[in-house]
Amino acid sequence: MKSQSDTKQKQPINWQYLFAPASVAVIGASNTPGSWGYGIMNHLLTSKKRKLYPVNPNAAEILGIKAYASVTDIPGAVELAVIVVSAQRVLKIIEECLQKGVKAAVVVSGGFAETGEEGKKLEDEVARIARQGGIRFIGPNTMGHADTYSQLSTLAWTWETPPGPVALISQSGNYGHRIIHRGMISGIGFSKFVCTGNEADLHLEDYFEYMAQDKNTRIITAYIEGLREGRRFFQIARETTASKPVIAIKGGATRGSAKAAKSHTATLAGSDEIYTAAFRQAGVLRVDDDDELCELVTALLYQPLPRGNRIGILTIGGGLGVMAAEACEKEGLELAPLASSTMEKLDDYLPPRWSHGNPVDMAGISMAENPVIFPSLWALMEDEGVDAVLLQAPVGANTNRLATMFDSRQIKAVREAEENSLSALGKRVKQLGKPVFMVKPAVEFATDPEVASLFSREGIPVYPSPRRAAKVLNHLAWYRRYLSPPAQ
Repeated sequence: MKSQSDTKQKQPINWQYLFAPASVAVIGASNTPGSWGYGIMNHLLTSKKRKLYPVNPNAAEILGIKAYASVTDIPGAVELAVIVVSAQRVLKIIEECLQKGVKAAVVVSGGFAETGEEGKKLEDEVARIARQGGIRFIGPNTMGHADTYSQLSTLAWTWETPPGPVALISQSGNYGHRIIHRGMISGIGFSKFVCTGNEADLHLEDYFEYMAQDKNTRIITAYIEGLREGRRFFQIARETTASKPVIAIKGGATRGSAKAAKSHTATLAGSDEIYTAAFRQAGVLRVDDDDELCELVTALLYQPLPRGNRIGILTIGGGLGVMAAEACEKEGLELAPLASSTMEKLDDYLPPRWSHGNPVDMAGISMAENPVIFPSLWALMEDEGVDAVLLQAPVGANTNRLATMFDSRQIKAVREAEENSLSALGKRVKQLGKPVFMVKPAVEFATDPEVASLFSREGIPVYPSPRRAAKVLNHLAWYRRYLSPPAQ
């Protein structure tokens, strides 16, 4: 007898039906605000690129569109069915989809394997019937999926997602939702998103293989609780990471979280040590949470990979320099010894009380002395022994802060000078191939939208602490070594 996995492997996946269908039926569509059927319909209505058919036997219209009692009553062809009904009704709905000739489905409904043995039996039967008719489906127990380039979204609650080069595969709908929103706040755009749900049919590895080949995706990110085809995942990763970075959050590292993962999506978390080792061998960048993931994505999108792990630190104060140095060394980064020529340049720019070493402590220069910051930064960047720079300096104050010191004319002049310097910084980063990370000395400025926009225009990442910046720098340095290992 052929196993389920053998049968599954012989059935082709036409991703067009899932991510760019010409027609969609929402089975369980609703006029009730706050319901899944309402939210999904609302998102699908934002695009006029495809035919949309709401299915609800108790309504003549859904959001102004003619509704049908059953998917079999729809007059036109249906490529994708989004199923939002109780678990007990899903089997009958899948059978009706087979009669209709539906090509693919998204089973949003929960109440399957994640609830126990009876739910698992029902899930297996749904998968068996779907396979008989060649229907490939996402879920069950999924938040939905999206493709920003085909303007498709089956997500009920997530805001309109801006298009971009980052794909996200998540084994949690809510955590995937969190990553997307955190990314949007950081200015990250997404190409595709899928919440894999219980993976009764399509596995995380299937989506991974598809996104590895997707021309709109430059970086693949994932939230993983457990892999059903671990060897396949790591084989795809080895083939992909040479050209596309892959970033993963792996949940279920502790006993309690592993138990929670099993009750969440019926996934076995597996040995955390094995995952860590396999990720490293395959070039997968493992991060701890959504903050670190989005910070690493931003750096990979806009900053070059450092040639090594030697860091130069330019700081406004001694304590800030101490904490930055400690954060870097704890991450395995090295403090670069400065060349004598660099020291001479810094002597010319900085007051005599500067630290005369790395970290370069500018010894509390005043706002009036701020023009020396960028020449000092150029000196560090031009040092052949420095691979990357961590900058902690009063650059990019918001307008309210500047208003306490300057009049409107002076504020305009300060802002223009900063913008010109940051533009020059963006160009030098590209020319020298050396990343520069900004750590704001005051936390409130690190999260200020006006300040963040100044740096984001030039692709300079801004971090709230040196520890967070050092972690990302270490990832970049490690990834460079993985791509170009030193000669033995």
